[in-house]
Amino acid sequence: MGQKVGNGKTRRDHKTKAEREHMAAVAALPCIVCGCWPVEVHHEGKPRSNMRLLPLCPRHHRREFGPGAYHYSPRAFYAAHGSSDELLARVDRMIAQNDDQILGNWF
Repeated sequence: MGQKVGNGKTRRDHKTKAEREHMAAVAALPCIVCGCWPVEVHHEGKPRSNMRLLPLCPRHHRREFGPGAYHYSPRAFYAAHGSSDELLARVDRMIAQNDDQILGNWF
């Protein structure tokens, strides 16, 4: 059995359709910091949620890349790039804008 996280789920529990779609939408975005691809999907906040995600390139996500990376120093990351809530709101705007552009290509 997996490790318990919020809402009684475990990390191995199946994702809902909405969670899978949201994760795919976030994974399709560029890095929220520098705009490059590919990105890794970073779960934001505690308890972890598949609906609170940030698209981060490896340089801005992984500890081994040093200062500037989220897992090197979350406090410094937020100081440089905005609060968790600000970043999540920006992701929502990016997804909405991406959806509008995709729909625009159909009409």
